[in-house]
Amino acid sequence: MAIKPSYRYLFSSSSQQGLMAKLQQQLTWQRETLRIYGRAVQVPRQVAFVADTDVCYRYSGKDHLGEGWPEVLLPVKQEAEELAGQVFNAVLLNWYENGQEYMGWHADDEASLGPAPVVAMLSLGAQRSFVFRYKQDHSIKHSIEVEDASWLIMAPSVQVLWQHALPVRKKVKHERISLTFRRLLSV
Repeated sequence: MAIKPSYRYLFSSSSQQGLMAKLQQQLTWQRETLRIYGRAVQVPRQVAFVADTDVCYRYSGKDHLGEGWPEVLLPVKQEAEELAGQVFNAVLLNWYENGQEYMGWHADDEASLGPAPVVAMLSLGAQRSFVFRYKQDHSIKHSIEVEDASWLIMAPSVQVLWQHALPVRKKVKHERISLTFRRLLSV
């Protein structure tokens, strides 16, 4: 039997007041087109990337280059590092306008993240189901309801043993932004 994904579910500090609106206004958002199984696919969400200067994150044939941290994200980065017990040099943000926008099954297991990365996720906005499935047996699944201003810390074993997804939820009419903090390595 597979072990349940390790996580800590914590509410963030009051420093997050108004953060969602600030991120929407201050960051550069784009609706990416990625190469998935050789096909160009437009992702069903908007994406922004922030990282230390010159840090590069490549996934699905797309490069993201860090240009430094805006002031609005510095206290959030510090909180992520305190909760996860590790230093992060990048954050990938996903903006879901409603429950029709989603993230398919995947693991954050690119070589640039190392063999067993820690990922700290802050969820802002609409409550959504965050689902895990065991890589060795897809019938083993766990779901976590991530609420507004809540943290989900995925321990190193999570990316090794599990995939995760944010499925479509047609009844969700409100937007959500997730901030996923990572430590990118030079490869």
